[in-house]
Amino acid sequence: MSTAGLRLAQPTFSVRDSWRLNVLVAIRVVIALLVIANLGRVPLLSTGDREAPLLLNDLGMLFIVGIGALSGLMSRSFCIDRLTMLALVFAGVGAYAALLAVPRYGLTSWQLVISLAYLARWLAYFGLYVVIINVVRSDEVGVLWRTLESAIIAFAAFGLVQAIFIPHFAQVVYPDSRVVIDFDEQGHRLVSTVLEPNMAGAMIMLVLLVQLAQLAGGVRLSSWKPLLLFAALVATLSRSSMLGLIVGGVVILLARGVSKRLLRSMVVIGAIGLGAAPWLLRFAASYGKLGIDASALTRIASWIRAIRIFSDHPLLGIGFNTYAFVQESYGYVRMGNGTYSVDGGLLFIAVMTGLIGVSIYLAMIVLVVRRCRSVWREPTAPPEHRALATGIAAGTVALCVHSLFVNSLLTSFVMEPLFLLWSLSFLMARQITSRPVPAALPFALATASP
Repeated sequence: MSTAGLRLAQPTFSVRDSWRLNVLVAIRVVIALLVIANLGRVPLLSTGDREAPLLLNDLGMLFIVGIGALSGLMSRSFCIDRLTMLALVFAGVGAYAALLAVPRYGLTSWQLVISLAYLARWLAYFGLYVVIINVVRSDEVGVLWRTLESAIIAFAAFGLVQAIFIPHFAQVVYPDSRVVIDFDEQGHRLVSTVLEPNMAGAMIMLVLLVQLAQLAGGVRLSSWKPLLLFAALVATLSRSSMLGLIVGGVVILLARGVSKRLLRSMVVIGAIGLGAAPWLLRFAASYGKLGIDASALTRIASWIRAIRIFSDHPLLGIGFNTYAFVQESYGYVRMGNGTYSVDGGLLFIAVMTGLIGVSIYLAMIVLVVRRCRSVWREPTAPPEHRALATGIAAGTVALCVHSLFVNSLLTSFVMEPLFLLWSLSFLMARQITSRPVPAALPFALATASP
């Protein structure tokens, strides 16, 4: 055989392929940075009562969006799916409503900048979704999932060590922080590097639900992983996270039924829980988590306040992240992080963007769940993909429940894994429908519809 023939038989590896793999590596690095969370924060914008930090995760998202845009220029095409279009419309509604709030409530230029800066952050984190569906192949879904799983396992493992040996961790890390205003004093509750037990619970809950879906789907999984995450979730003493886990578990059961492996895992977890019940009850009681405490009453008061403001602007809302400034027009005092949002998830989105904005966001959620359902119902899909799709749907529904009590839907540390999982649902749906990415056109936008 001639050397020319040998050269023709060798696979080619273009510069575009090399660039794509570099982008994939960068995405995995940024996902791994979730472990650092609130330990890497630099105060940037100040409103007097609150400093808005620039996080290492934020810089990572901006970097991913930048190289994703370069990748689109190199390939001369960019895939825009229905979820992305809905997200852009949602952001447009939030921005327009914020502009309307300037003359209506006398917002200063600086306050408008702060409000739109948080909208820009939301877009940057959603940019992770857009970059992944354009750069990552369907056969690389497992790579990104394992990266996220490893990051959250490390996050949870450190959190267990922190809960036992480093109480009041937020005050240890930031000794000059103001208790309650900047960080609550959490004692021995698990807060890990995010420094907040409810957000730590949301992050752990998302990954744990995927693992439970894997058990239900017969996917091979080391039993210590869900046990570790469940122990970490319990250590947060987050009632919203436990409720979300229960709701997500119901979604998994409705979608896949009860498997022997899942049943065995539930029995083991139940046995461990019963054995530790006396200690857990004392632990929860010491933080007032067995009844209606001040935290629960504060949430009810914030819901009432939010409903009042929403009733005055039901169509478009008051604008993205203008809530703290608008409250002052209603006679409320703006003080600390808690006054910048509402512990209500979709309720807070409705307050900011009105019925139009919350309808768009609900459409995004429905689209993701329906996409996941198409994957787990497809008999030709790999078992790993069917289980992952089930877990993504369960986690999305669970997070909506979780966000009723904590503003987790719009928190960056939760948005990052959520949007990552949503992008994986797109890649899996695209594979089973056998719809290749449209042919590249010179600097054109291509559309896709999984």
